[in-house]
Amino acid sequence: MTTDNLADILNPAQLGDMVFRGAPRLGLPGNVFGGQLLGQSVTAAGRTVNPGYLPHSLHAYFERPGDWARPIDYRVDATRDGRSSARRRVVAVQGADLLATVELSLRPVSDAHPEADHPTVDAGQASWTPEPADDDHARQLRSWLAALTSMLRLDVRFFEEPARSRVLRTGSAPPRQRFLVRPADPLPKEPLLHAAAVAYLSDMFLLSASLGPLGVVMGDRRLRAVSLDHSLWFSPRPDAQTWLLHETTTVRSWTDRALCRGQIYDLAGRAVADSTQEGLVRLTHD
Repeated sequence: MTTDNLADILNPAQLGDMVFRGAPRLGLPGNVFGGQLLGQSVTAAGRTVNPGYLPHSLHAYFERPGDWARPIDYRVDATRDGRSSARRRVVAVQGADLLATVELSLRPVSDAHPEADHPTVDAGQASWTPEPADDDHARQLRSWLAALTSMLRLDVRFFEEPARSRVLRTGSAPPRQRFLVRPADPLPKEPLLHAAAVAYLSDMFLLSASLGPLGVVMGDRRLRAVSLDHSLWFSPRPDAQTWLLHETTTVRSWTDRALCRGQIYDLAGRAVADSTQEGLVRLTHD
C-alpha cells in the first residue's frame, strides 16, 4: 500500500497497542521529509493517550535519512500518565535503522485561543509568481513549486521572491523567509490530525533559511544539509486547514551548524506554533 493524501500520510496504521506503521510512498526523490516523521509521531503518540489530549510540546532528534519506498514503524513508550499531562517517547524505525526519536508532552484539549500578538494577514497579498512565463528561471521555479506540492501535499504562497529564486538569480538571499502554507488535501475535523499537520509543515523551509547567505539552495551538489533536531511548541488547539503564516529565520550559524527558528500564525495573527531547529550545513568546494 502507498499513500499520497496528506490526511492518510498523517494517520499511520495501528499494528498494536503501541506500534504504528506509516505506508511507503513510491517514486519520490531524495530522503523522507523530516516533517513526515514529526507528524506521524504526533499521531502515533496521540493514539495512545486519552482522546481528550493534544500535544503541547515536541522535541525530536533525527538520526539518519529515511527511504520513501519503505514503511516506517513508530514504537511508542508511555513515559508518564498524569492527571493533567502525559508523556510519550516515539521511536521511528525502518527495519533495523533508527530514523528519529521524538519526545512529546500532551495535555487535555482546551477551547482557549491565544490573543493575537501579530498583525493580521491578508492572504491576497501572498501573490508572488515567477515571471515572465517564457523565462527559463521562471519555468524552473514553477516546476519546483509544483513538485513541492505533489511530494509534500502542501500548498505554498509567497509574499515576495522566495530565497531559492533570489539565490539562483542573484547569488544570495537574506537568512529569512515568509510564506503562507496549508494542506493541499482536506483534513478531517479531528484535532489530533490538525496538530500532526502543524508538526508536519513546521519543517518546511526551516533549515533552508540559513542557506541564502551562503549562496546555495537545497539540491546543490556542493551542499550537505541535514536537520539534526527539532523542537516545537503548539497553541492549545491548532487549526491547520486554513492558510497559516510561517516565518523562518536563522538565529545564528557557525562552522558547519545552523540554528533556525520558525513562527507560525493564523490569518488573525494568533500564534499556532513556535519551533527551533539545528542542522548540519556543510559546503564542499570540489
